[in-house]
Amino acid sequence: MKRATVWLLAALCLGGCASPARAADSPSQVLSVALQTMSALKTAYADYTRAQVYHFPVDYPWPPATLGMPPHTYSLDLSGTGEVAFPDRFQYMITVRLGPNFQSEVELMSIQGIIYEQDGAHLDFGGSVTPTWSKPKNTQNLLPVDPFKTLQRLRGTLAPRDLGDTTIAGVRVHHYAMEMDPVKLIAEEAMALADPSLRPALQDAILKGTFNVEVWIGVDDHLIRRISTVEARRDTIALHNAETNSAAPPGASDQGIVAISDRIVLNFHDFNSLVTIKPPNLRQTP
Repeated sequence: MKRATVWLLAALCLGGCASPARAADSPSQVLSVALQTMSALKTAYADYTRAQVYHFPVDYPWPPATLGMPPHTYSLDLSGTGEVAFPDRFQYMITVRLGPNFQSEVELMSIQGIIYEQDGAHLDFGGSVTPTWSKPKNTQNLLPVDPFKTLQRLRGTLAPRDLGDTTIAGVRVHHYAMEMDPVKLIAEEAMALADPSLRPALQDAILKGTFNVEVWIGVDDHLIRRISTVEARRDTIALHNAETNSAAPPGASDQGIVAISDRIVLNFHDFNSLVTIKPPNLRQTP
């Protein structure tokens, strides 16, 4: 009887001692919980940087000399600050730099997937000024970083690797690295491709490209603080023009390859702060 009691106490002790030391949630589980936590938010502030470089074939026209860029190379740097209202609204003030010599600013708003661009202001007889907005014909040229699509794309990644904990703005965060799942990425981009004949070129570009993702997730609150993506791919000119809804400039061939690099860092902060994003006043066309 005494021996049985000893074994029972030992078993209870081992069970109790093992409980705190059980394996922690895997990076995949932590990421899944973080995405659920983000979807339950009402609002957040967001800011991003984006750097794109395009290397075109030698028969492509050079950029204008006033832009100060190398031959056959276009570089764009963007930075945006704004607000997000879950599940389908965001607004950014964006600074666009094309090469070292050109800079412009644009304000964008997206409501339920429709993008609006501020294009002026209306002055009434009382002296009040109201910004006016329009729907741009080609939103690809504006290069917005959609926070909802960026979060959704995390669901299409391969198993994350743990890079260790760190801090962002004084908050302890998990830091994970992963790659996009090429099969899911091909399916996603193929849906937006109007010309089915370009799908083999799309598949080749994605399978031979690199699509790396990093994410920083709050240890205690499970909120995503930062997402970083680095993409490098080589598209045919025809595929590039189709995906950007653009045409080759005069004198340029639709043959050849354009090498593209695209780096994005998207930050979320000030969760559930006061944010108001209302449908804009559209400019009246004659």
